[in-house]
Amino acid sequence: MLRDESQRAGTSGGDAVTNGEASALQRAARGLPAWTLYLLIAAGTAATCAVNAFSTLHDLTRYGRAVPFWQPFLWEASSGVVIVALAPLVRRLVLASLTKPFGPAALIALHAVAALAFSALHVAGMILLRKLGYWIAGAGDYSFGLSPGNLLYELRKDILVYLLLAGLFWLAELWARRPTPHRIAADAKPVASGFWLRDGTINLRLEPAEIVAVVSAGNYVEYCLESGKRHLIRATLQAEEERLRRLGFARIHRTRLVNRSRIRRIAGRPSGDFDVEMDTGESYVGSRRYRDGLAALTP
Repeated sequence: MLRDESQRAGTSGGDAVTNGEASALQRAARGLPAWTLYLLIAAGTAATCAVNAFSTLHDLTRYGRAVPFWQPFLWEASSGVVIVALAPLVRRLVLASLTKPFGPAALIALHAVAALAFSALHVAGMILLRKLGYWIAGAGDYSFGLSPGNLLYELRKDILVYLLLAGLFWLAELWARRPTPHRIAADAKPVASGFWLRDGTINLRLEPAEIVAVVSAGNYVEYCLESGKRHLIRATLQAEEERLRRLGFARIHRTRLVNRSRIRRIAGRPSGDFDVEMDTGESYVGSRRYRDGLAALTP
């Protein structure tokens, strides 16, 4: 999740961290922190530069153009240093393009201009570093050769590097924004765990855990609570069973439902019927016809 720049950093008291620090901690927990991405970029760039430098030495030697050993490494290192230095600017641009409502054409134009600017800065920076390196080594002045051919050669490579960097930062941001169980739970609207009963003129909301049993009483159904209270509503036991089954209630008799999470003991009878003792001390008789409803509770 991107940090809302409109929020000013501040504390909420005690050991609370600032808003900016909290945002950084949340990002680190959800995805790769920025410094890890830069470290990966630096390591990959260093490895590529080393391979290119050895390849250049080999090619120049094969064509009979011997150069001091350090020069190809300076050429590659100067390029790599500038690329790593420009990486944070590419990341900022990618984050801005994900936050602002750009259309496809505007997005392409934005990154096209950015790629040209990236190439210009890359070429200018590596030339300055190479000139500095030659001066320190006492090897005279470095000449890049600012010809259209050389600039086009560098531009092709720089566009590819820019796209790789932008793609890496884009994928990392998508990963950081991925849905997680914690985030889904935080964003979801709270759902009430209880349900409503109408007891005469009173509307009553009960929690399933406080219901011990539900007993049929003619054209009514009686809710028996752990507190000892009873609530009589006009309904059928079958209708109440439909909405209570998903909450862990089971029918043990033609006229009775019990809360399976409150059962303490089940004792069988020679006839096949059984007694169900609840954690409140109350006991209800169950019919063998409904014994399967409690099968999961017994070994």
